[in-house]
Amino acid sequence: MPYSRRALIKGLAVLSIMRIPVSRASLPTLALNVAVESPWMANQVAITRNNRLFLGLPRYSAEYSTPSLARLAEDGSMQPFPGNSWNDWKPGDDGSEAFIYLNSVHVFDDDTVWCVDQGSLSAGIFGEKYSKPAPGAQKIVQLDANSGKILRILRFDDQILPPGSQLNDLRFHGSLMYLSDSGIGGIIIHDLETGKTTRRLSGLPVVKASNKAPPAMLAHVKGGKTFHPPNSDMIEITADGKWLYWAAPTGPLYRVETQLLRDNTLSDVELAAHVEAVYDNNFSGGCAMDSEGNVYFSETVTHNITVWSPKGKTAVLISDPRLIRPDGSFISSDRGLYIPVKQPVKSTTSEQVFYIYRVDLPHSIAGIHLGHAVTGA
Repeated sequence: MPYSRRALIKGLAVLSIMRIPVSRASLPTLALNVAVESPWMANQVAITRNNRLFLGLPRYSAEYSTPSLARLAEDGSMQPFPGNSWNDWKPGDDGSEAFIYLNSVHVFDDDTVWCVDQGSLSAGIFGEKYSKPAPGAQKIVQLDANSGKILRILRFDDQILPPGSQLNDLRFHGSLMYLSDSGIGGIIIHDLETGKTTRRLSGLPVVKASNKAPPAMLAHVKGGKTFHPPNSDMIEITADGKWLYWAAPTGPLYRVETQLLRDNTLSDVELAAHVEAVYDNNFSGGCAMDSEGNVYFSETVTHNITVWSPKGKTAVLISDPRLIRPDGSFISSDRGLYIPVKQPVKSTTSEQVFYIYRVDLPHSIAGIHLGHAVTGA
């Protein structure tokens, strides 16, 4: 997950949150299995119903090349997808029809592949020149999971993505696409049927990252380098489409009813009054949601996957030292939780294997009933 370089706003007002202890008692012993090995670091994983697996591959090094999107081949190797000029971009090239920095890769009910391309790179690694997206570079790309054909490219104007915005992730319910902006902070709603797009809560406290993470944790995450958490980042929608959830890595987890989010008679300030802060999550790189509305947090420092239930319970699903900086997880149709990890790069000049793990979800844990995948249907 790329991190915003914008300073946190001091004096951020965060809604009062009930702090709930995480249950560790009587937890089942779950196996953490290697699902796939990749020659590139992955921060996102997605799988179709017929088990076509895709990885989102961030550009984290100027020396270490990446195709940005890869698919698992029948021989077990990861191959660039779709395997043409979309995977060949390098700094200085036109990025309007190529992958620059994929921050999200997801598969929904239609079994196509949806990608969020932020269109810019880290200034700390690639320089300020490439830290701001060129016109048309920041985009949403939909691909056929079998042929790799580009089915759709969505781009938004300055009213939807004002300067400083950074598309982060997306979720669907029916024809409605919900996107998080981790730059300025905000929620974007796009209707695929009508083409109408709206931006809500832009820059308000409820879409800003908290500053609760201690400096020692922040230094640990970025190897001692200066780090400013992104704003509204992780995003999920319940299976019935009623609630939209979002959180910054530092928390908290917020939610609002989607009918209010889409009510244009409400101003953003009025809408914010309906937003609920429901959980003070540990520092997390990504998350997933199941059909029961449970959120699975990939905790960056603890090596835990922690489940939060909308009924107010929490439990550690699994804890394993191999979960090094876990990121954007994905629940498959057969109820496997796939977890990419961003273990440190040993060298940019030698080969390294990066792992994506799988945990088979039990039916319940610590009194929390666990569901199946949310597909946006």
